Amino acid sequence: MGFWTVSILYLLILGGTIYIAVKNYPKYWFGYHLTMKPEKQFVSEQDIEPDEYMDDFEEICDIVEKHYSLADYKGISLKSLRDKYSVKVMNTKDNREYFLAIQQYFSELRNSHTCLRYSKYTTMADAKWRCDSLYVSANLTGLSFKKGDRILSVDGIDVVSWRDSMKNYVTGSTEKGRYVHTEDYVFSSYIDTVRNLCLCRDDSVFNVTVELSRDGMQHISKHNKDIRNAETKSIMNSPKDKKEYLTLLSLSGFTDEETEEFILKYNKVKNYPCIILSLLNNPGGLVRNMEKIASLLLKQSYQAETLITPSENSFKGRLYVMIGQNTCSAAEHLASILKESGSAVLVGEETTGDFGTTPLTFLTSHDTYFTLGYGKPKTTFKGEPREGKAVEPLYRIKESVDLSKNFNTVRTAFYLAMSDILEAKKDSLINKERLE
Repeated sequence: MGFWTVSILYLLILGGTIYIAVKNYPKYWFGYHLTMKPEKQFVSEQDIEPDEYMDDFEEICDIVEKHYSLADYKGISLKSLRDKYSVKVMNTKDNREYFLAIQQYFSELRNSHTCLRYSKYTTMADAKWRCDSLYVSANLTGLSFKKGDRILSVDGIDVVSWRDSMKNYVTGSTEKGRYVHTEDYVFSSYIDTVRNLCLCRDDSVFNVTVELSRDGMQHISKHNKDIRNAETKSIMNSPKDKKEYLTLLSLSGFTDEETEEFILKYNKVKNYPCIILSLLNNPGGLVRNMEKIASLLLKQSYQAETLITPSENSFKGRLYVMIGQNTCSAAEHLASILKESGSAVLVGEETTGDFGTTPLTFLTSHDTYFTLGYGKPKTTFKGEPREGKAVEPLYRIKESVDLSKNFNTVRTAFYLAMSDILEAKKDSLINKERLE
C-alpha cells in the first residue's frame, strides 16, 4: 500500500479510538468515582500542613461547584458558601479545626451523600432522642452506664444546646433529619477520640468518660451481623408443617451478602398471609440489589430509572413496611416504590429524604477524600421530587418519652397486621357458614 493509504488508515483508526474513548468516558468516569476506596481511613491519617488548607479547600469548592447540581434546586449559593468558609479556613490552626470547618461546609449543602469520606472513631454504644431528651439505647462497652440512662450533657454542654450546635456538622436533606442524627455523634466522631458524659439514673447523677476507638465500628458491625444470623437461623429452622400467618423480616442494607440473606429468608415465608418488613435501620446501598428485592415485593410493575416488574414468586399477601429517620437512600427508594405502587402499607416516621442522588467519591491533590451527591434531582413515578422530600408513612407513630420510636413502630405494625389476620379469619368463617 502507498504512503497516503497507510496514513489515511492510521488516521481512521486513531479517529475511531478517540471517538470510542470520548463516547465511553462518562461511563468510566462515573464508575471510577462510584467505586473509589479511600486509602486513608481516618482524618488523623491525613497528612496536610496548615499552609495547604486554603489550596485544599479551594479544590473541594471547585469540585462541588462543578458537580453538585442540587445547589440551585435547594436554593444554595455555592459562591457565598465558598466566601463564608474561606474565612473559617484561613483562621484554622490545625487539622482538627480544618476538618471541622470542612464538615460544617458539607452540612450546609444539605445532602446526606455529601460528606467527609473517612471512618469515624466510635464505641459499642448508641443513643437515641425521645422528645427532647437523650437516652442510652445500647451499651456493649462494659462501662458503668446502661440502656435507659438519661444523658444530661455531652462534653460539658447540656444535651439540647449540644444538639443545636452539633446539627451544624451533620449532613442531611431535612432540618429534622439533621437534628435527629446528632444522636449518631454521641458515641462517634471524625475528629475526637473521647466523650465525657454526664448521666442520670433514677435519683443519681454520675459522669463517664468514653473512649472512641478505630475498631469500634467493626465490633458493632459484627454484633449486628450476629443478630441477623440468629434471625436467619430461627426462620430457616421453623417447623415446615406449622401453619403460619405472620412474620417479621429485617433488611439491613443492599450489599450482595445482605441481599442474598434476605432472599433466603423471604423464600421461607413468601406464602405467609402477612409480612412485616423492617427498614428501620437500613442506610441504603446498591440500587441494583434494591430493585431485585423490589421485584419480590411489588404487586404491579413500577417505572423507576428502569422498569421493575414483579417476579414469578413475588409476595401475594399483605405487606407492612416499617420506616423511620434511619431509613436512608436506597431503602427510602424501596419504601417509596412500594408505597406508590400500592404494594405495601408504611408504618413509623418519615424518612430522611435523601434518595435523589448517587454518592460519588472524590480525592483532592492533598489527599482529602469526600463524597458528593451527584446527579440531577430525581422524581418518583408520579413526578414527586425525591431529594429533600421524606417518604411519609400511612400510619405515623406518636413520639413517647417512655418508649423508643422503633418499639412504638414495631408495636403498631404488629397490631395492624394482627387486625388484618383476625379480620380475614372472621370473613373466612362467615363465608364458610354461608356455604354450609
